[in-house]
Amino acid sequence: MNYENKNDFIRVRALVSGRVQHVGFRYWTCEQAEKLGLTGSVENLSDGSVEVFFQGRPDRISEMKLKLKRGSPLSVVSQVIFYSEQIKPDETFFTSLL
Repeated sequence: MNYENKNDFIRVRALVSGRVQHVGFRYWTCEQAEKLGLTGSVENLSDGSVEVFFQGRPDRISEMKLKLKRGSPLSVVSQVIFYSEQIKPDETFFTSLL
């Protein structure tokens, strides 16, 4: 299967709960996504959780899911809920939203 075609990409929304704010979680998430060649965004939510959108090759999506479940070095992840999303073919980078 040719994964260079964005039609083969998958997009996921993740809601990450636990101690995930004020511990470098967004910065860490950006680093992990960039290493995996994923595009998307990460943002703190008002309820203390973090929302992550990421898209890319299916194998890289699986790796990112595992990373989010483990969390960053200073975080304590209690729950991650994943949702399938429509891909955004024009998205070209991963960013942290304020």
